[in-house]
Amino acid sequence: MKMRSLVSTLAAGAVMMIAGVAFSGGTSTHPAQLVSYDRSTSTLWALPNNLPLSSYLNQEVTTYVAADLTAFEPPDPCVPAVEAWNFTVDYDARTGRKSTFVFEVLLSAMSDLGCHATVTSVPGGSPEPLVSIQPAP
Repeated sequence: MKMRSLVSTLAAGAVMMIAGVAFSGGTSTHPAQLVSYDRSTSTLWALPNNLPLSSYLNQEVTTYVAADLTAFEPPDPCVPAVEAWNFTVDYDARTGRKSTFVFEVLLSAMSDLGCHATVTSVPGGSPEPLVSIQPAP
């Protein structure tokens, strides 16, 4: 399990470094509490720490990063959704698919539960394009 956590952390770091190069405007990363997800517009609403309510656009190019489940402490109600998230990240990695629909359902459930995530986006848009997202305790 520790190896998986290490690999997930390294993958997240690589994604964030690459994402910073891919977007000329740079990126912004914040821990945030998920508030709402509108599947019809692919808009995620979240409260980044010490910032006002922000909106993020979930897209086909958004990278979904596995969470470190060892950081979550029971009885966190987000654990089942995060386990499903990690399963889907692993499934996509093994099959080469992108399960955007599943992540949208999970984002909706996680928002309803008030779960937290590390959100990386391209600032300036409204909503801001979502580069990557990783559930967090």
